[in-house]
Amino acid sequence: MSESMASEGPGAEGQGTGRPPAFEHEHVSRPRQRHAQAETAVSDVSRTAAEQGEQPYTVWSSERAFVLSVSAAGVGLGNLWRFPTMVGENGGAVFLLCYVLAVSLFAVPFAALEIAAGRLAHGSTISSFQRMGRRLVVIGLAVVLLTLIIDSYYFVVTGWTLGYALESSLGAVPDFLTFTGGYASASYFLVTCVLVAGVLFFGVSGIESFARIMMPALMAAIVGLAIFALATGDAGRTAAFLFMPDFAKLGDDSVWRAAFGQAFYSLTIGQGYLITYGSYLPQRVNVARSVLSIASVNSIVAVLAGLAIFPLVFAAGLDPAGGSALAFTTLPKAFDHNGFGNLLAPVFFWLFFLAAFSSCIGGAKVIVAAVREQVTAVGSRLAVVLSLGAIALLGLPSALSYSKLDWRIDGVPVLDFVDRTIGTNAVITVALVGTCALAWANPSDHWQRQLGLRSRWLADALVWSGRAAPPLILAAGFLQLT
Repeated sequence: MSESMASEGPGAEGQGTGRPPAFEHEHVSRPRQRHAQAETAVSDVSRTAAEQGEQPYTVWSSERAFVLSVSAAGVGLGNLWRFPTMVGENGGAVFLLCYVLAVSLFAVPFAALEIAAGRLAHGSTISSFQRMGRRLVVIGLAVVLLTLIIDSYYFVVTGWTLGYALESSLGAVPDFLTFTGGYASASYFLVTCVLVAGVLFFGVSGIESFARIMMPALMAAIVGLAIFALATGDAGRTAAFLFMPDFAKLGDDSVWRAAFGQAFYSLTIGQGYLITYGSYLPQRVNVARSVLSIASVNSIVAVLAGLAIFPLVFAAGLDPAGGSALAFTTLPKAFDHNGFGNLLAPVFFWLFFLAAFSSCIGGAKVIVAAVREQVTAVGSRLAVVLSLGAIALLGLPSALSYSKLDWRIDGVPVLDFVDRTIGTNAVITVALVGTCALAWANPSDHWQRQLGLRSRWLADALVWSGRAAPPLILAAGFLQLT
């Protein structure tokens, strides 16, 4: 195995080292070893196979690599495409306030439980839930199915970013109606599927290498764009829109539902990312600290995306509530109005594509891990082919809904319909049900060890938030809807 894929031996956390205590069940019949195959073919290894010595564990090389990889999976379309859209449609600052509360009080503890559960089971999302209780396997299956559906339209929008990046680099930014008037949407969607498959052929090491390069580049680019937009756009109106909430709107339940959906969406809760990536987490890594780092990176990128987009939108006199096509119709007009369209558009859309592409990798990895583990006769690379094939097949209706065929459901393009129904409602429901099940599966002292927490009361508070908050949130949502 390469240097970036260091292996971990059981019991590596000695007393007094400051590292989280070792898992009680972490003994394996054969120690984890360096193994050349683990870098590529062994990208998804079940705990049973490792314990029987059939295949070695594959792990992230460090906590930093894990944080970068998980952050890369979340900051893509979740923060650069969907977050500005949700902010624009839900009142700006009041939505941001609700989002921050949802992330701080609920998303962070929920994410910690998912990562710890993945490391505990060292398997796919399905086996992680199954390990907590046989009946919970249904939740694992639901999570994988939900992620497959989300991937199906997520890849389509990523294809748009690739098309815009290429065409804006070669000439002018395409008109959205013209771009989606033929079959470009479907073509770039299929290209995206092939590119994701290429990265996943290299397993965890491929994901880690991509994240190490992409995340620092993304952060530098988004900061630069935000500074430029604030300097040349309408910074005053943007500040009021993003940071001066109308508290009267806090009583609007639709804003809260959108904020919770975005919080879970951007931190990839309830979608299997955290469980799958957590299954490759070394014992020495502190889960609680990692989750705080991941949430911080995601939230910072989300706010920076708003600061990079809305000053230009307001300066051009455009509507911030542009919907899912905000980045593809409103922003090009804002770039042209600014006078730097030829320079800004290629930079923005290449940044957009790389961030979105990293999210596609994470989403596809959830599917690949489940197929690789559940279908024992399937090899690692065949699992990649089958998984990406399923995403391509399921995503074609969304891709063709933005083509000259104009496929719609109830008068709405298929992609928008799926995003509004699955991207918010289903994500919230599955995330809450899954978190509650995980929190009740083990006692607080068990989760305290898994999370690496020294404080018993903090562990109790985190676990009980996972036990009590989901049913309360679901009940509140039900009452408001009725």
